[in-house]
Amino acid sequence: MTKPTNPYAHAHADFLRETVEHQLVVLHDDGLYRHLRIQKPGTRMWSWDITTWPGHLATSGDIADGYMFTREPEMIQFFARSDSQRSYYSDGAPSIDVRYWAEKLCGGRSYEVKKYDADVFLQLVREHLEQHEELGSEAQEFREKKLALLKALHAMRSLDETDSQTLLEVHWRARATLTNAESRSGYTNGPLVQLDREAAHTASQALWSTDGLSDEQHNRLIKDHDWHELGDTDIDQQSPAERRQEILDDAKWHADSESEAHKWLQDQSEIFGADTWEWDLRDYDIHFLFTCYCIDLAVRRYHEYQAQQAALPESIQLSSRVFGFLVRGFRALGRPRRRSSHPTTEAVQ
Repeated sequence: MTKPTNPYAHAHADFLRETVEHQLVVLHDDGLYRHLRIQKPGTRMWSWDITTWPGHLATSGDIADGYMFTREPEMIQFFARSDSQRSYYSDGAPSIDVRYWAEKLCGGRSYEVKKYDADVFLQLVREHLEQHEELGSEAQEFREKKLALLKALHAMRSLDETDSQTLLEVHWRARATLTNAESRSGYTNGPLVQLDREAAHTASQALWSTDGLSDEQHNRLIKDHDWHELGDTDIDQQSPAERRQEILDDAKWHADSESEAHKWLQDQSEIFGADTWEWDLRDYDIHFLFTCYCIDLAVRRYHEYQAQQAALPESIQLSSRVFGFLVRGFRALGRPRRRSSHPTTEAVQ
């Protein structure tokens, strides 16, 4: 089964690269009261602490600094991922509902951990254009079918590529002239507009003429190319795909800020509608994404530590209170920290 693509693959790759040598140090472990540290041995760069007490989990350190979550008494278990959620994405990232985790931030901070993202703005524009009735992928497919029909028709009429292109260009010029005339006059029944309409009709007839075709040829156009739906219709000079790209390129010029992006969307209301002010152009910032990965890694390492502890005879299990006291004592004496052979005093890889 193919795994889904991680929408935050870049952030996860950066996190893995910087934490590949990190280990867990258990500074305190007393029921729901814990103090866990994840760091690369010998440095506090890219390190973080996890502190828990009933109903709360707080993060601090060089990264993931300044976040506090609340949900249920046992917060370590709340953030635990099941086996099916580990390595959920194709890049090995766990399945984390970032939105749901953000909702558990204390102080209503779920909004502030999202920032304007130009890529989100452009992706929404792209998706809307793809679904647009006149500009979307279905409109592009419809145009390509009409061109295929026209090519088959012109082949039956023994027209070469140059002749076919000439008829198309005459058709496009006549339509453009009619559109401009209607726009200038403000109405569609004037004598000059009527002349332009007749010229456009004549150009369309020349383009789609079936004069001289046999019944067999005509039936083939009906059967193979759906003549009844596609034949004798207008073909825009600019394809829906070209128009989509043109609009998307224009959007890129207005993607520098959230306010400018929303203003551009309002100016394009004929395409995107009048409710684009509701579009959320933000995404979770890199600091919060790192915090989510920090919590996930700390929880996994802590569960590994618990499993190691449970496998030891109770008589040699060293409590974290004693361990913390010993650590503070060594530091006070200025002695170097010595790696103990005791599993509870070693960092969990």
